[in-house]
Amino acid sequence: MPPVLPPILPPILAGLRGGVIEAVEPMDAFRRRAGVPLADLGDVTLIPGVVNCHTHLELSHQAGRTVLGGGFVPWVKSLLSLTGAGAGTETPPEARAAALADAARQLAACHTAHVGDITAVAPAAVRRALQAASIGCSHFAEVFGYRFATPGGEPAAPADTAALWPRAMAELLADDVMVDVEGDAEGGAKGGSGASFPVHPDAALAGHALYSTHPVALAAARRWCERNHRVFSMHLAEHPDEVEFLTTGRGALADLLAVRVLPPGFAAPGMRPVPYAAELGLLDEDTLAVHCVQLDAADIRLLAESGAHVCLCPRSNAAINVGAAPARALAEAGAPLCLGTDSLASNHDLDLWNEARALRDLPAGQDLPPAALLRLLTAGGASALGRGDIGVIAPGRRARLALLPQDFSEALGTTP
Repeated sequence: MPPVLPPILPPILAGLRGGVIEAVEPMDAFRRRAGVPLADLGDVTLIPGVVNCHTHLELSHQAGRTVLGGGFVPWVKSLLSLTGAGAGTETPPEARAAALADAARQLAACHTAHVGDITAVAPAAVRRALQAASIGCSHFAEVFGYRFATPGGEPAAPADTAALWPRAMAELLADDVMVDVEGDAEGGAKGGSGASFPVHPDAALAGHALYSTHPVALAAARRWCERNHRVFSMHLAEHPDEVEFLTTGRGALADLLAVRVLPPGFAAPGMRPVPYAAELGLLDEDTLAVHCVQLDAADIRLLAESGAHVCLCPRSNAAINVGAAPARALAEAGAPLCLGTDSLASNHDLDLWNEARALRDLPAGQDLPPAALLRLLTAGGASALGRGDIGVIAPGRRARLALLPQDFSEALGTTP
């Protein structure tokens, strides 16, 4: 069952000490007990800071540069033209840093407490930008492709855990937080070269997608996350091209992957995305399945039964033009839901309240009660990222708070 938010009542005040919520009680009681002056914020409602479960902040400098509205393959082709080798459009480091700083300011402006960020290139720069804005981050190291190499550069099997980590992830570490990845029966953390790969405590492996990552690598990444008590994230059932490719091996996505990604002799699994992910052992309560747009009734039941958290990104889906996730049907089936903005390469801003408004206005989300929407932004997001320290206003939780916007306050009936 999703975590239940405490009652939203304007007279209730959260007493804070050392960045942690000490008590939740009526304001007059706290004033008498604490004996300190209080700042009156006026007629506002405090809620937990919002949790943005899916971002690609290292793409922030690509804002406004990609092709939108034509579907997934045209969008990704435009992104590759900007980021691929020989593209001739390399963004200067200072411009990248400025874009990251602006992205962090956008997140802070809507009172974001924590993000789940997909990375492969610049995790340290992302973390610095978020730390400057006092925003927490769960870093998901994206596993991509069918060919892998050990830290020493030798060819590696997809099950070689150390080979799955993008080299840039090592930049996150300081000596006092360094831990080595664990080995497994199919491939040790040390790989063929004998070199281990250090992992930041806020980092986890993530699969890119079923069509772009070796199934053995996806399973190995999922096992690592399970052993190390981390959330496993992956893009799932995002666009029609994905369904066509996995079921038939044909289509525009197949043509694109054949040039850049797929090994010789590749054969499609002949399955829809959700049952294929389940067959690979990728779906359970510690999985964050992102997008989940292209679902039929059986997919919805399977996702709900698995316990996987579903991260909805309605504005990115609309901007690329891949469809709308069946949010109401997922909620009715009991799937735990949360929200993400995706990247500025496929969205207009990183304001999670705007994401919730977009979901509320979609036919598939119009019947979601305001309280359920609020849960997606707060407790649902914290649960999806495995963050027991945020997401609700309760003693012992971190004091990451937000002000409830006026339109949500009116819908919830908390406006004085």
